[in-house]
Amino acid sequence: MNKNKIDELLKCYWNADVPQMPENEIGNALEVFRDRRSAYERKRSRRKMVLGIVKYAAVFMLPLLTALVAWNYSAEYYAKGNELTEYYVPDGRIDSLLLSDNTRVIVNSGTSIIYPQKFNSRSFYRNVYVNGSCHFAVTKDRNHPFVVNMGNLKVRVLGTHFSVNSYNEEGNVIVTLEEGLVKVSDQKHSVMLHPNEQLIYNRSNGKMIKQRVDALTYNSWVHGELNFVAQPLSEIIHTLERSYNVKIEVASGVDMHKRYTMNFIKNESIESVMKILATISGNISYSQNGNKITVRKNQ
Repeated sequence: MNKNKIDELLKCYWNADVPQMPENEIGNALEVFRDRRSAYERKRSRRKMVLGIVKYAAVFMLPLLTALVAWNYSAEYYAKGNELTEYYVPDGRIDSLLLSDNTRVIVNSGTSIIYPQKFNSRSFYRNVYVNGSCHFAVTKDRNHPFVVNMGNLKVRVLGTHFSVNSYNEEGNVIVTLEEGLVKVSDQKHSVMLHPNEQLIYNRSNGKMIKQRVDALTYNSWVHGELNFVAQPLSEIIHTLERSYNVKIEVASGVDMHKRYTMNFIKNESIESVMKILATISGNISYSQNGNKITVRKNQ
């Protein structure tokens, strides 16, 4: 029986009295009707089940999707807020920069400092990383301590004036405090510094030595001066090489451990410095060819 015939019989069944329709046709029409209704109910049940799954999935997925979106936004914001910048000052120069928290940094010759373009308020610390010599005038922020990282050594402050000397090629790290209070620590020890105190940290054995100094005199390099207070010749030569962008070669026999105390005003020439060094030592001489200087022991 085709579909049109069935529809016609069902229509007749609806509009006519039951006794007027043949019994076999009524039975066939009802059977087809029940089959169609059953198929429709199964289809509707499946649709309802799928909609229910989607609904509950949405209920569970929505918080997850919301969290993912929030995390992605937060990560992008955090990354932008902590984007690091490296600033390098070559030998023969001294420069300065102002950090986003208004901390002022004087950067010495041959020094590299890495810092965030903008300190993120979500970060507890204000971290910078130094290879070389810097003087810091840190803006006070008790909620966000300022930390200078130099390998294993960290200097933590809230707001103060101090300098660090931490060239990777040198064996010691030196921290000199002018005012305020700083905490210097490695993975094992920590020391508090007060004004006019200096910490010398040995990289190889982790030993810390604290001593009294005239911090302003020691940090006079900030103003272009050079002050050496009982410093070994080896350290003086490294400082002169960076400050004047020269190469100093030392012949055998020269005592590199002998200590010297010297003071040079701003813009003093390297020739003047070497003449004074030779005079004070009493047993060394030097020769210069362009940017190359050779130091020898007098015969």
